[in-house]
Amino acid sequence: MQRRFWLPAVVTAVMVTMGTGCGDECVDLYDCRTDKGPPAAGKQWTCNSGTCEQRDITQGPDAGTEEDAGTEPDAGEGDAGTDPDAGTEGCTSNATCGLTETCNTTTSTCEDSGFVTPVATTSTQIQAVRDAADGALDPALPIEGAFVTFIKPAVTGSSELPGFFVQAEAQGPALFVSDATALAAVAVGDRVSFSVSSKATTGGLRSAATVTGTTVISQGHPVQTQSTATPAGLAVNRSADTSDTLVTGLDSVESELTYLTGTIAAAGSGIGAGYTGFQITTEGVTAGAANFRLRVPATLATELDITQGCTFTLNAGPIWRFDANAQPSAFTASELTLSGCTAPAFESAAATSLTELVLNFSRNISAASITNAQEQFTFTEGLTVSSARVEGKQVFLTTSEQTPGTNYSVTVANTVTDLAGGVVAAEGSTQAFRGFRTAAVLRISEVQPNMADARDLVELEVVTGGTTAGIILQQDVNSSLVLAEFADVTVATGDIIVVHLNPAAGFIAETQAKNEVPQSTASTHYDTAWDFRGKDANAITFSSRILLVKDVAGNIQDAVPFARTTGTPPAAFIGNIQAVQAAGHWLPADCGGAPCTTTSTPTAAAVAADWTAIPASAGSVTRTTNTIRRISATDTNMKEDWAVGAPSWGVPNL
Repeated sequence: MQRRFWLPAVVTAVMVTMGTGCGDECVDLYDCRTDKGPPAAGKQWTCNSGTCEQRDITQGPDAGTEEDAGTEPDAGEGDAGTDPDAGTEGCTSNATCGLTETCNTTTSTCEDSGFVTPVATTSTQIQAVRDAADGALDPALPIEGAFVTFIKPAVTGSSELPGFFVQAEAQGPALFVSDATALAAVAVGDRVSFSVSSKATTGGLRSAATVTGTTVISQGHPVQTQSTATPAGLAVNRSADTSDTLVTGLDSVESELTYLTGTIAAAGSGIGAGYTGFQITTEGVTAGAANFRLRVPATLATELDITQGCTFTLNAGPIWRFDANAQPSAFTASELTLSGCTAPAFESAAATSLTELVLNFSRNISAASITNAQEQFTFTEGLTVSSARVEGKQVFLTTSEQTPGTNYSVTVANTVTDLAGGVVAAEGSTQAFRGFRTAAVLRISEVQPNMADARDLVELEVVTGGTTAGIILQQDVNSSLVLAEFADVTVATGDIIVVHLNPAAGFIAETQAKNEVPQSTASTHYDTAWDFRGKDANAITFSSRILLVKDVAGNIQDAVPFARTTGTPPAAFIGNIQAVQAAGHWLPADCGGAPCTTTSTPTAAAVAADWTAIPASAGSVTRTTNTIRRISATDTNMKEDWAVGAPSWGVPNL
């Protein structure tokens, strides 16, 4: 059973006990004060190995120990790296005191915590667990008085265990603890004790897999401040450290809390299911390398819009590892600060109703930067705006009533910024749009993902007629790639659209009629379908991917996950398929009652449409090569709707 006691003592402290041993007289000095009464003059109560003892307030030598446990640290123990005088006056909480002090809120004075185990001894205990063989530990190894520096949460799409990190001194060592019961009992800033009964090593990272007797001694310590601050925390600024320390010396720094500044040196890529990694450079590591990457959840990479060229500050995060790869990590937006990113581009504007307009930008927009919509968004033709809301890279404006089909333009002021503070360039701050008309609804019907010269093809059926203006064909949900953005074309229900990705020079898109560019003059076109142009140089990646169609407001009209069962799927595939399942566009909605992953039953790949049989050699793929296409007249959002077979470009599949 877990219990939490709020002690009415002058020192702010909290204790959580889980399975403390029978017969112990105390857990800490507060039990002694309560049970034994006031100490003798010049003495104070301490708890030593479960026994109450009185010791001199003047902090003479400890009975039964070789070193002082007072407020004047000896070399190698006490508050290593901490100014003993830091924060001793005028405290308001433990956060304003030294790490081994607590705040007496009655006198507003930082006092020695009275905890008898020196931090140097705690570090030795942590190292003993790190050095132990994997498996059960008998007897269990104690860790007394460590600080919880960071909580690692569960991450969407990842099967990695959540947990917390502990260390006692700024220079480590540190340890990851994955015990779920202990995790539920602790918070960042807690000072804790527990015994490690089993140890594990996963991908080189050493962890306490099972712990018992978790005790929270005190709370709210300033662990995430830098080790050079006053009061000192445990985050070490490693911006100037070289790869000798951070990569070659990874065994020494793994799991330690770090502060780091640098630059994103390359585009993100998978770094374990559910995560995105970015090669980085710092003052000490001047060249990007695959074995030194900033690691964040894929959802956070999308939320913060992390791109090559951004400068970053990791405010306080642990150094994760996979084998010999160092991976300083952040999990929430508050842990990572970005600046200096490429300025946002104002890409398009489209009406979603007679009184709503959506503006599309290349980067996520800061809602806090929009303070006066009427002045920051201005229109032609007398249109006005009354309110604005931000959703990622989109800004939705409530407008006065538009006249259907009328040509308007909207201009964005330079006070509207992205999350990194970037502003839209003046010369790109205006976009034209037309008053609202009914939008078309489209459905993916056929795909060739591996065409020679990356000239892939995607066929769409028009489910509901209307304008295609602003509709997007996209690869993947997280870390997405826009394959095509459609022009303003009025299509009818039942029409077919063939999207030509990365088309050859001279390709002409059709906007007036399906046979506007007849096949007799352009062999790549289909006279029975609208031939649309995709993005230049953007093609489908022939692996396990999601294709989706989104309307101008960003709503998904259709989404299909495709799996290639040979090779290893991209790390982002798991999070992507879970996203379209959660959005209601793919079934089953889970895998046996749990999120679909590479190890679930069935696996994520097993519930996706299988396009493995498409030829792997792109050089041999032509417009007559087998494709993956719909074979069911009813869209059930399941893999059974699809099969690889002879192509039927430009005409209904059934």
